[in-house]
Amino acid sequence: MELGLVLPHSGPTAAPEFIRDFALTAEEAGIHGLWAVDHLVLPRHVASPYVLGRRPVPVAAGWLAEHLSPNYELMTTLSWVAGMTRTISLGTSVSVLPIRNPVANARQLASLDALSGGRLWYGAGVGWMREEADVMGLPWDRRGARSDEHIAVLRALWSGDDRYVEFHGSFYDFDQVDRCPQPVGGTIPILIGGHSEAALNRAARLGDGWIAAPMPPQRLSELLSRLRVHRECEGTPATDFRVVAATNFTDFDTFGRSIATYRELAVDHLQVLLGLDLRI
Repeated sequence: MELGLVLPHSGPTAAPEFIRDFALTAEEAGIHGLWAVDHLVLPRHVASPYVLGRRPVPVAAGWLAEHLSPNYELMTTLSWVAGMTRTISLGTSVSVLPIRNPVANARQLASLDALSGGRLWYGAGVGWMREEADVMGLPWDRRGARSDEHIAVLRALWSGDDRYVEFHGSFYDFDQVDRCPQPVGGTIPILIGGHSEAALNRAARLGDGWIAAPMPPQRLSELLSRLRVHRECEGTPATDFRVVAATNFTDFDTFGRSIATYRELAVDHLQVLLGLDLRI
C-alpha cells in the first residue's frame, strides 16, 4: 500500500515556504504522492449541507474562511509543486467538476501531466456546495449528468491518434479542435470521489478508481462493499482499478494500527492529513 500526504495549501498555516518545504521533504522521505484539495470559492454563508460524513451537517457562517483561508488554488499549487519535485506523484482530492469548463480543464490537466513527466492522478467529483457554482456563474442542475459528460470530454481530448477532436453532447458541443498537448501515457487516471450510491456507481462505470474522504476503517469497509456491488453490476475490470482512502494523523501508535487495517481492506493508496481536516 502506498502512502500519500495532503499538501498544507489551505488554512491558517498555509504559506509558500511551508508548502515548498513540505513537498520537498515528502519526496526526500519516499512518500508516494502529494494531494491538493479543491475550493475555488469560500462563501461566507453556505446553505448547502456537508454531505461526505455519515449524515449531512450544516456549515456555520464564516467557517470556511476561518478554517480554510488562505486557500491556494488547486491546479496552481500542483503546478508549482511539480516544478520543484521530480518523482513524487501528484493528485487532486477532489476536483469539483461542475465549477470547471471541461475544455479548459482538459488542457490544464494535460499540460500539468506532460510538464511533470506523467505524474498526475485526477480525483474528481460532483461537489456538494451549490453556492460555489453560483458564485462562478455555472449551472448546478443535473450536475451528475453534466459531470459524466465532462469526463467524456476529458477523455476525448486526451486520447486518440487524430490531430483534431470534436465533441457533440447534451451539455458540451464543439467542432474540431487541436488536442495537443496530450498526457504522457495517452490519458490521465480518473478517480471518482463521493459516497452516495450515484457516486459509487459513477466510479464503477466511468472511473479508473475510487477516492474516499477521511473516515474510520469500519465505514470504509461498508462503502467498499457497496462499491464492489456496483463494480460487479457494471462489469468493472478487477485489474487497474485503484482504491484511495484517507485518514487523519493522530498519534504514532494509532496510526500504525490504522495502516495495518487499511492494508487489510486492500486499499491501494492511503492519504494522510496532518492536522486540520481540509475536506469540508
